[in-house]
Amino acid sequence: MRTRSPWTDRRRQFQDWPNYRWAVLGLTMAGIASTSIPITILSASLPVIADDLATSESAVSWVQTAPLIAMAVGTPIAGKVGDLYGHRRLYLWGYALATGFAVLTGLAWNVGSLVAMRTLGQFIGAATLPASMAIIMTVFARRERAVALGYWTAVTALSPAIGVALGGFMVDAFGWRTIFFIQAVPSMIALLAAIPLLPETTRKPEVRFDIGGAISLGVAVTGLLMAINRGPEWGWGHPLVVAGLAVGPLAFMLFAAIERHTADPLFPLEFLGRRGFVVPNLVTFLAHMAYMGTLVVAPFMLEGAFGITEVSRISAALIARPVGFSVGAWYAGRVESRWGGRTVMVSGALIMSAAMAGTGAAILAGWLAAVIVLLFVAGIGQGTIRPPAVAGVANSVDDSDLGVASGALQMIGHFGAATGITIMITVLGSSESAERYFAIFILAAAIGSLSALSARWSPGLGTSRSAGAGRRSRW
Repeated sequence: MRTRSPWTDRRRQFQDWPNYRWAVLGLTMAGIASTSIPITILSASLPVIADDLATSESAVSWVQTAPLIAMAVGTPIAGKVGDLYGHRRLYLWGYALATGFAVLTGLAWNVGSLVAMRTLGQFIGAATLPASMAIIMTVFARRERAVALGYWTAVTALSPAIGVALGGFMVDAFGWRTIFFIQAVPSMIALLAAIPLLPETTRKPEVRFDIGGAISLGVAVTGLLMAINRGPEWGWGHPLVVAGLAVGPLAFMLFAAIERHTADPLFPLEFLGRRGFVVPNLVTFLAHMAYMGTLVVAPFMLEGAFGITEVSRISAALIARPVGFSVGAWYAGRVESRWGGRTVMVSGALIMSAAMAGTGAAILAGWLAAVIVLLFVAGIGQGTIRPPAVAGVANSVDDSDLGVASGALQMIGHFGAATGITIMITVLGSSESAERYFAIFILAAAIGSLSALSARWSPGLGTSRSAGAGRRSRW
C-alpha cells in the first residue's frame, strides 16, 4: 500500500491560507527571476568570455543563439508534458536540473562546453516557464489572472536590469563565471521553497505523449530559427541556412499532418480556429519583432550615433527598457479588469509604436536624453501588451491545456524576436549613420502599428471582464 508523502499534508495546510495564491505567485516570480538575471550582463560579457576562452566573438555568440533556439523548441513541448504529468512535478525537476547546469556552465573549460551546458540548462529551464504560468493560472480565478500575470511579467522583465546592477560589479571583481553561480543560488532557494508550497495540477495519465508531433515540431522550429538567426551573419546562401529554410516549413507541414490524425495531439489544431487564441499570439509575434529587433540594434545605435563605447554606459542606458517593461506589465495587470484585454493590448501597442517613431526622430536630432526616455516608454508599451495577451490565450483553452497553450505563446514570441532581429540587422548592414537608425526605428513603429491593428480583433472586451466570454469564440 502506497503511503502518502508528508509534503502532501503540508501543502494542504498551506492551501488553507487566505493569501495562498499570492504566496505561490511570489515563489514562482522568485524562481523565474533567478533564470532571467544573467541575460543582459551575459550579453555585455561576451567579449570578455571570448578572450578568456581564447575563441572568437562569433563562436561565443552561440552562448546566446543556441539557448534561444532551445527555449523556443522546449516551451511548447514542456507545456504539454506538464499538462499530462503535472506542472508541479515539471517545475521542480526543471529547476533542479537547470540549477545544476548553471553550476556546470560556470565551470565550463572551453567554448564548446560553455555553449552545450548553457543550451541544455536553458532547454530544461524552459519547462519552468509554461509550468509556472499554468500553476499561477490554476490558483487564480479568471478575473484575477491578468493582475497576477502583470506582477509575474514585471519581475521577469526587471530581473535582467538587476543582473546588470549586481552582476557588472561581480564580473569586474571575480570574472564572468560568477554570472552562473549568481543564478544558481536563488534558483536553489526557490526550488527548496517550492517543494512544500506549490500545488499539484491535474494530470492525464491515460493520454499518451505525442512523440511524432514533438520531433517534427522540434525539427521545424530548430530549422527555421537557425536559418533566420544565422542568415545575416553566414549569408542566405549558406548550406545550413538554405537547409533550415527548406526543412523548417516541410517539418511544420508534417507536424500539422500528425496532429490532424493522432488521437492525442501535442498541439490541438482546433486552437487555431479560436480568435481568443490566435489574436494574442499574432499581437505577441509582431510586438516582439519591433521590440527585440530594436533592442539588439540599440547598442550599435548608441555607439554609432552618439559615440558611446563603454559597455557600462551602454548597459546603463539600455536598462531603461526592462524597467519600463516592468512598469507597463504591472499597470496593465491592474487596469485590465476595468478596460478589458483588447483595449489594454491596443493601447500598449500604440504606446510602443509612438515611442519607436519618437526614438527615430530623437536620433536624427541628436537628443540622447530623449532617446533614453523613449526607450523607457517603448518598454512600457511592450510590458502593457504582455499580461492581457497571456491571460487571453489562457482563457481561450481548457485548464487542462494551459501548459501547451502558454508554451505555444512563448514559442511564437521567440519567432517574433528572431525575425525582428534578423530584419533590423539586415537593414542596418554596415552603416552607422543616424539616418539608417532612423529608418530602423520607423520600421519598428510600423510593425508596432500592425500589432495594435491586430489587437483590435481580440474577442469581446477582454479576458477578465467577461470571465471567459471569448473562450470558444471562432472566426
